[in-house]
Amino acid sequence: MLLAAPVSAAAAMPIPVSAAEALPAGGITTTISDSRYIDAGWMNQNIILTLDGQVWAMGINTMKDYPVFLSNDTGIPQCILGETEVIDVFLNAINEQLKTQIFQSDSPVFDTGTGSYIYNSGQTYYQLNANVKNWLITSLQQQFAAGSPQPLTLELSSGYLTSVVNEGVLTYSPDFVLAGSCTTSFSGSSSNRINNIKVAAEHLNNMIIMPGQEVSVSTAILPRTSANGYREAGAYLNGETVMAIGGGICQVSSTTYNAVKNAGLVVLERHPHSMPVHYLPLGLDAAISSGSKDLRFRNNYSAPVILQAYTEGKKLIINVLVWDHDLNGRSFKLWAKNTGSLSAKTYFTTYQDGKEVSTDYVGNSTYMAPKPKNTEAEDD
Repeated sequence: MLLAAPVSAAAAMPIPVSAAEALPAGGITTTISDSRYIDAGWMNQNIILTLDGQVWAMGINTMKDYPVFLSNDTGIPQCILGETEVIDVFLNAINEQLKTQIFQSDSPVFDTGTGSYIYNSGQTYYQLNANVKNWLITSLQQQFAAGSPQPLTLELSSGYLTSVVNEGVLTYSPDFVLAGSCTTSFSGSSSNRINNIKVAAEHLNNMIIMPGQEVSVSTAILPRTSANGYREAGAYLNGETVMAIGGGICQVSSTTYNAVKNAGLVVLERHPHSMPVHYLPLGLDAAISSGSKDLRFRNNYSAPVILQAYTEGKKLIINVLVWDHDLNGRSFKLWAKNTGSLSAKTYFTTYQDGKEVSTDYVGNSTYMAPKPKNTEAEDD
C-alpha cells in the first residue's frame, strides 16, 4: 500500500494525551490501535459525513495499522498522523457517488442493462473539497488521544462542497455495478411498522463500506428508541408476537442479508427468527435483537461497496453496488430448500460468466410453530 504524505508537525494540534503509559522522551511512532497510548474505544467508532439526509460512514478500525507519532516533550502534547490513504479512498468513493446525484434535474437513472448510472449533459453535481480532508485529519489528531471515544460527524455544508458542471452529452458512470439486490413486500403492515422499516432503511442508505470494513446492521440503524424515530409495532419474542418499539426492523436486516450475499460479501453473523416470517422463504431471514442477535458482514473486495436501502410503494429494496473489476464476471445467489414445514437448509451458489461453478452449504434454520397472535401485533 502506498503511503500518503504525512501531516506536517506544524499542522499538528496540541492535545492532552490520555495514555495508559507515559510517552517516552523524544516521542514514539506507533499505530492507531496501540491501546497503551490511544483509547481502544476508538476502534469501535466511525467517521460520519452527512448531506441532505444521506449518511456515509467509515470505521476508524480501518486505520488501525496506520502509523501515528505521539510526543509530549515540549509540554504541549502532539499527535501526527503518518498516513492518510484510507481517508482518500473514502472521500473518493463519496465523490464517485456524488457524480451520479444531479441537483438541477431529476435523479440519474441506474440502467440495469448497462450496469451504469446515466445522466444528461449540462447538469451539475457536488464534489467534496479539500476542507473535508483537512477537517478529518485535524479532528483525528485532536481526538485520538484526547476525549472519550465518539463518532466524528460532519454535516457537509456549502463550505465543504464544490459544484461541478458535467458538459458531456451523455455520461455513463460504470465504476459501480449492481451486484446484489433483494426486494420484499410490507403490504398490509401497520403505519408504525412501515415507519420503522423506513427509518432503519434510511440509516443504511448510501452507506459506503470500505475494503475490509465490517458492518453491524444493529449498530448502523441505531438503538430502537422513540428518540431515534422508532414506533411500537409487532415483533417476535421467544416464539410469540408482541408489541415492541422498532417492530419490523428485521425485515430490513433480512432483506439486507439476501442483498449482501447475492453481491458476494462475507456474512459474519446471521440468526433465523424464532418463527417464520411472511416476507421471505424459510432459511433466508435474518433476525436482529439488541444485545443478542445481529447481522454482520464484511466487504471482502478491493474497492469500496455502496449499499442502497429505500422503499418504493409497498416494497423495501436493498441494492449492493460493487466495482465491476472486482466481480470479474462472477455473480452469486443465496437460496434455501425446505427440509420440513418449519426448517430449511440454505445454500450459496457462485456463477462465472453465467455458468454455475460451485454451490456451498450455508447452514440450517429451524423455527417454532406460530402461536395465536395478539390481534394488535403482526409479524416482525
